[in-house]
Amino acid sequence: MVTDPIAARDAELAGVFERLEQAAEQEAAWRDEKESLVRQAKALGASHRAIGGRIEMSHTGVGKLITRTTPAADGSGDVG
Repeated sequence: MVTDPIAARDAELAGVFERLEQAAEQEAAWRDEKESLVRQAKALGASHRAIGGRIEMSHTGVGKLITRTTPAADGSGDVG
């Protein structure tokens, strides 16, 4: 039996793309979870350095992450 190499490559590529899309979805979910846990740790009194040491991020990066992902209480962060 002769297999069409182009069709075989296209089928393999479709499978890779499907797995890639799944990985991207999982990554987004884990990122959201990590950001939530960072905010929780900060709310419980953890320092930016203590948090950063556990997620391989600088204390400055932790501060920026918290600022970027915490909704403004006064609505000033709203866009539109």
